[in-house]
Amino acid sequence: MLWHRHFGLLLLAGTGPALLLAFPWLMPNWPTLGVGIALFFSQLCHQNPTRSFALAGTVLPVCARCLALYMGGFVGIAAYPVLRFRWRQFQVIAPFLMVSLGLIGLDVGLDIAGLRDNTFFSRSLTGALFGGACGLLLSFAMQHASSDRSPEPPTSLHHSSIRSSK
Repeated sequence: MLWHRHFGLLLLAGTGPALLLAFPWLMPNWPTLGVGIALFFSQLCHQNPTRSFALAGTVLPVCARCLALYMGGFVGIAAYPVLRFRWRQFQVIAPFLMVSLGLIGLDVGLDIAGLRDNTFFSRSLTGALFGGACGLLLSFAMQHASSDRSPEPPTSLHHSSIRSSK
């Protein structure tokens, strides 16, 4: 396990949820930072207040699904060393990712079709599952990414052509 990569990714992934959960405290104390956070997340989320959680009387600047996705991603990354699938990791994570994405599609699709209204619970659950799957996949990718960016060494063909010319 490459712990320096894991902790770096964990720190990066924890920044978003930390800022979002600190938002109700930041708005009255550091309004410029609070507005900056709201503007940043406005590029990522529709920020519909009727679909967003309120914390300490302040509506968070992301919807319930986005908040759950960010927190689920953090939890997925944090849980990777514990879960660390020893055998065929990608073959376990990829189906989890696809099922969680399918559940989001089903939740949104049924709501759009008017067959079933999605709820805070369904939006939060689907967001958390997809975020967790993304966190696991990102952790897997970071652990298996090559840190050596040098070109491949020459093949043995080069050495055999030298021998044959002698």
